[in-house]
Amino acid sequence: MISSFVENRSSKKPEPNGNSPSPFVVFWIGLLLIFLFTLTLLPFGVYWPLSNSIWVLLFFFLPLVFLGIHLTRTYGYTLLIAVVISLVSGGNVLLFLGDVIGYKLGLTSQFDVLPENISSHLGYRYLYLKEFYLDEKESGSFRSPLLVRRRSGGSVYGPIITFQYKRIRPVSGKETKIPLYAICYSKDSGHCQISSLYSGGILLRESLWESENQTFPEEAVFFIWKDRLDREMETKGMYSFLFWILLLLLWGVVVYFPTNWFGSR
Repeated sequence: MISSFVENRSSKKPEPNGNSPSPFVVFWIGLLLIFLFTLTLLPFGVYWPLSNSIWVLLFFFLPLVFLGIHLTRTYGYTLLIAVVISLVSGGNVLLFLGDVIGYKLGLTSQFDVLPENISSHLGYRYLYLKEFYLDEKESGSFRSPLLVRRRSGGSVYGPIITFQYKRIRPVSGKETKIPLYAICYSKDSGHCQISSLYSGGILLRESLWESENQTFPEEAVFFIWKDRLDREMETKGMYSFLFWILLLLLWGVVVYFPTNWFGSR
């Protein structure tokens, strides 16, 4: 008996129909997600204190996750990598790049402020004075646990810190409406220096301590006394910007040099 086999061409595995999204489209959608998330967090990185950064990041990241999951139905699971890169980019803006932009553009910094005019500049994070002197007669030091965060049910404390302070007074002899103090701190029983070569630093509206041995006027304002941060900000800005560029390049590598990130679909 002669058996013959007839090839059934319709039973062949169908070829890809070309409906998968192009890498160009996926790249630009992912890039748009990264840019939008970064720009959304930029104002918070400029103006908000560092202690609130984690809550801001989580608040905006959750909607981004849901948006990314929704887009994967059309453009594939690669977009989840863009969501993760957006998270890292947002953290970079909140912790580093936003702070640099605020300082360099004068949004959070002010220079050459007269001590008697301090009340109109309390909204700045970095403040530097002119025509002042440090009053050695009203100076001292004390030790206290570092006050990390105040809560309704109590406070969170860090290690024991040695604080030193000096009263800031205007050269004109006028009394400031708000008492001003320069402070520095060091761990254990170490000593820090409040140098007359410096002119300001980071402005504190609330104290970093709770000590019964040392009390200040309730309306007092404090400076974490240090030199101008121009060089430090330039270095931090350069590295944070290069890191952000590296994240964008990483996204390009993920799209155009794909690896089986999530297994076969």
